[in-house]
Amino acid sequence: MKILLTGAAGFVGRPALDLLGADHEVTAFDIRAVAGCANAIAGDVLDYEAVMAAAAGHDAIVNTIMAPNPSYGDGGGGFTVNVTGVYNLLEAARAHGIKRFVHTSSGAVHAGYPQPPATFLTHDLYPLKASGPYALSKLLQEELTRNFHERHGLSIACIRPWGIIDAERMVTTDGHRVAAFNWGHIDRHDVAAALVCALDAEDIDYECFYVMATPGGYRAVDAARTEERLGWRPAMTFDAEL
Repeated sequence: MKILLTGAAGFVGRPALDLLGADHEVTAFDIRAVAGCANAIAGDVLDYEAVMAAAAGHDAIVNTIMAPNPSYGDGGGGFTVNVTGVYNLLEAARAHGIKRFVHTSSGAVHAGYPQPPATFLTHDLYPLKASGPYALSKLLQEELTRNFHERHGLSIACIRPWGIIDAERMVTTDGHRVAAFNWGHIDRHDVAAALVCALDAEDIDYECFYVMATPGGYRAVDAARTEERLGWRPAMTFDAEL
């Protein structure tokens, strides 16, 4: 397939690019330079015309855009990037007849519920409930994907990690040091692998998939279902409980 990968220079996007490139023809789209990629487009997901142009001729879009956490409050642009950016991508998919859309979401879409172990969070727990600006931006992303599925027939998979880290360097998406693993941690390469599994799955209508890498995580959410549905398992696991 011809894949448009957004956020290709990013924390999850870069390993996703490496994995997707093995079996697909990938166009990398990012506001930053994508090192070592011959087929890359420099662009901003907030630029509607640029997104429309980049999406043309592709069979699927894999979105890994993640604005940094400090940018969601006090007038920061993270909220707009997450919400308007995803709308632009979905609208480009609709306009160009692209039927498969794989989205990097977050367990934050359920952050407004009593948290595990008080609540076992499932892929189909609805309505979504946010707890702050970041969570609300992720909730609105998923509501947009749901709307485009229902109104325009897009096949959409939303991957829900909790706390994405680089386990080798022990840093978060924002570059903060990780002192110890917690139940929600998952390595960025395993999130990328889940995106690829969702892209390659043939029977997805509209589904969301929790991904976890700790014993506590598997007791908090229905990540075991993701293994069954997508054939995905984390390559890196961490010993952390709820």
